[in-house]
Order: sequence, then C-alpha cells, then structure tokens
Amino acid sequence: MRRLALLCALAAALVVPALATAQDPEATVSRTSAAIGEQVVVTITLATPADAVVEVDPAGESWGDVRVIRVLSQSASAVDAGLHHRIEVLVAPFAPGALTFRPAVVVTTDSGSAPAALPALTLEVPSTLSPDEPLALSLLPPPVPIDGAQSVMLWPAIALGGLVAVAIGAIATLFARRWWRNRPVDMGEVAPEPPPTDDVLANAEALLETDAAGAYRAISSAVRHVLGERYEFPAQSLTAAELETRMADAGVDGWEERMARELLRECDAVVYAGYRPVVERRVADLRIAREIIGGTG
Repeated sequence: MRRLALLCALAAALVVPALATAQDPEATVSRTSAAIGEQVVVTITLATPADAVVEVDPAGESWGDVRVIRVLSQSASAVDAGLHHRIEVLVAPFAPGALTFRPAVVVTTDSGSAPAALPALTLEVPSTLSPDEPLALSLLPPPVPIDGAQSVMLWPAIALGGLVAVAIGAIATLFARRWWRNRPVDMGEVAPEPPPTDDVLANAEALLETDAAGAYRAISSAVRHVLGERYEFPAQSLTAAELETRMADAGVDGWEERMARELLRECDAVVYAGYRPVVERRVADLRIAREIIGGTG
C-alpha cells in the first residue's frame, strides 16, 4: 500500500506542473447552431511557458459527437510570461440536439504532457425531421413518366429496319448477279477460240475413232460458238452449269436448248471425266452437233 501511495504521489507531482503550464485557456465557436455535418470554426487561446508545445488532440474523448475536420491555423506570440497560443480548428457536429463538448488540447513541457483545461462549448444541432413528423420510414412515391423516355416502338422499329435492309441487300445481290451474267465480256480476257466451220466438224469426225477427247472438244467448241453468236451471249466463257441457265434466259429454242444441253454434258464427260462412248454413240453425237450448227448430217 505504501508503494502504491508513493506512485500516485509521483504521478500527481508530474501532472500538476503540466496543468499549471496552461494559463487563461479560452475557447469559442464561430456560431452556436449548425446542421448535422455543417462545419464550424472553434478558436482556442491559452498562455504557456516559452518551452511549451501545444497540439490539438482530434481523437480526444472530450470532443463528444463533434468531429475534428482539420486544424486551420496555429500561431504563438511571445509575451512577458512566455507564449500566447491561438489555434483555429474546423469541426462538424454529427448528432442532433444540444451538443456539449470540450476541445482537446495537449500541452507538452520538459516535465511532461497534460491536457489543457478548456471550457465546455455548446452547439445546437436541429433535427432533420419536422417536429410533427413521425419517427417512421414512409413509402416512396410511385415512379412517374418523364419526357424523353425510350419509346416502346424503338426495338420493333429497329427489327423492321433490319429486315428491310436484308431484303434490299438480297434484291441488290440478285440484280448484281444478273448484270454479271449478262455483262459484255472483253474478248481480251478470254482466249479466242478458232471459229467453228465445217472443217472443224470434219476434223472431229476424223478423230472420232482414234481420239475421242479431241473430237468431243472440237464439237463442244463449235456448238458453244454458234449458240453465242446466234443468241448474243458469251457461251464460250461459261461453265456447263452456267450455260444451261443462260440458254433459257437468252431465249434459246426449247428443242435446241435440250439438244445442246445433253450434247455438252456428253462432251464434258468425255473430255474431263475420261468417259469413252462406243463409236456408234460418237457418230450420233456428231450428227446432233451438225443439226444444232445448221449443217447436214
């Protein structure tokens, strides 16, 4: 017990000089009322010895429901007894009602540190609720339409526009294909075939037994050339499948179109697929070619 009493006496001896270092402490507020979160300036003045250091303690419990935002300014001027300190602190209340608080300031000297005994201050903080307003949550008002909202027809209009664009694209593609098929072909792009004559068919007849591929190649060239000249379309530059479509579009006679289609298919099979018909079939195909060209069988 004696040891504990000695320790208490020693602590009191250290604190009392520190408390004695802060003379004439004063504190004022820039206004006596403020809303929650509204900033208020607290001005603190006190006198200390020349070697004392004064600091604001923002975490001090004496601030209560008032929070320190920042220290605006701090100055010290020399007087006969030591230093005269002036501190401006920006604070804000965060609770409604009459808030009583004490600014927390720590004075440090060679003998130790101790809080300065500043006077209590009061701030009136009005409630955010009206006096007659119940302390209960109220329902939110229903949503109301506003000008400039998205139209309900926006997405259907976009879908319809997409369909129209697809239809226009399909029609444009169709006309482009027709133009491409009917376009004038520069003869410089296609190697010119020798104009078919009776001599060409005569050569084809001479090759029927010994060179079937050569004979049918001559027949195909002659028939294509005659059809192209007669109906004014580039038969020489078309594939067999394209030629079948173009003959109908160019107005080739039905009988002539069927005969030419079957004959040209036969020519392609012999020239490209290695098909070798019997001699009698070769002679019949040559006779069909002469009928299409206009010669005599």
